[in-house]
Formats: sequence, C-alpha cells, structure tokens
Amino acid sequence: MKMPGFFYFCTMSYEELSEYFTNVTLPQELRLDRATTQLHVADFVKQLLKNMKNYPDNWRHQYQLMRIKNALENPYNGPEIPRF
Repeated sequence: MKMPGFFYFCTMSYEELSEYFTNVTLPQELRLDRATTQLHVADFVKQLLKNMKNYPDNWRHQYQLMRIKNALENPYNGPEIPRF
C-alpha cells in the first residue's frame, strides 16, 4: 500500500534526521495527530534512528521520524477522540 504524500514526507536523509534530533529538545510525550500520542519520545527516536541506519531500505522508520519532526514543528491542537 502506498502512503499518500509519502514522498513529500520522506525527504530527509539519515544524516539530516540524526542531526535534527540531536539538536532539538524532545518532550516526554508528543501528540502526533488526533488519534496518536507518542510516549517516551527520546527513546523512540533513538531506536528509529538506529533502525533507519541498520535497515536503509525500510522507509517506515524514516516516515515515523518525519511524523515526529512535523509534530514538533507544527503541534497538533485539534480535538481528541472522545472517550466513552
């Protein structure tokens, strides 16, 4: 399945993403979108960078890092999914 906007999202190399996340302050948790909150952001980013380096053909790690980068630069401020 091809992700919509995938090529727009994944435009940074491993080196660029590694440098970006080295120079940014990461929160403990981060709201990515209406339905997704990433917990333990620093640990997750560290693991994603390691995986991206070890498996360069697997685009999923780069995609997740770009989602986190986007959420840091453009925080989600919309409604949450209602809890029942």
